[in-house]
Amino acid sequence: MRWPLTPHGTSTLLLAGLPLAVLAAWGFRVGGFWVGLLPALVVLFLIQFFRDPEREAAGDDLDMVCPADGVVADITEVDDADLGTRAVRLGVFLNVVNVHVNRVPCAGEVVAVSRRPGGFLDARDPRCIEDNRAATIVLARPDGRRIGVRQITGLLARRIVCPVQVGDRFERGERYGMIRLGSRTELLVAVEHVDSLLVSVGDRVRCGETLLARLRPAEA
Repeated sequence: MRWPLTPHGTSTLLLAGLPLAVLAAWGFRVGGFWVGLLPALVVLFLIQFFRDPEREAAGDDLDMVCPADGVVADITEVDDADLGTRAVRLGVFLNVVNVHVNRVPCAGEVVAVSRRPGGFLDARDPRCIEDNRAATIVLARPDGRRIGVRQITGLLARRIVCPVQVGDRFERGERYGMIRLGSRTELLVAVEHVDSLLVSVGDRVRCGETLLARLRPAEA
């Protein structure tokens, strides 16, 4: 049976979670319930933050899988430098209780990885989209069309985990990284490839399960 925690949290759980668990056990045994409660709650928070449940998406290869848990914050058209074209951008806001593991929206090969320096504005602040630290991967689908996924830091999320290199291949909905604490993740699809949007602003979405958009069939 698979351990339902992301390996990206192993060091934190060992260095912080394990000592706190020992402290909580000591507190409950020696100092009473209230002494052990605080470290126990921190341990529980760490476990829920680094949880990594199994997910399975419906639909087919033309349906783009959501890359993050959270709420759809905005859907807009932008000129995106990483895709090099006019694109539909679907932004998902993650709070501290969401699953923070990111998954790819479709099968493909990584053809570009870019990292942008920046600040740590609250992920609900519209300025974070351009001003915060970010990491973007571009996937080339088997039909040649390119899809982008962008991780953006937030006020508390100060670390992007994106151990991806050009040439890496992923299956639809496969895990590829995570962001620590509240943050934002974006799906980017060239406007001419979008057949329909399957979510609206304010919808709650689940990483690797909810379908965000459907592509037009590829031209022969």
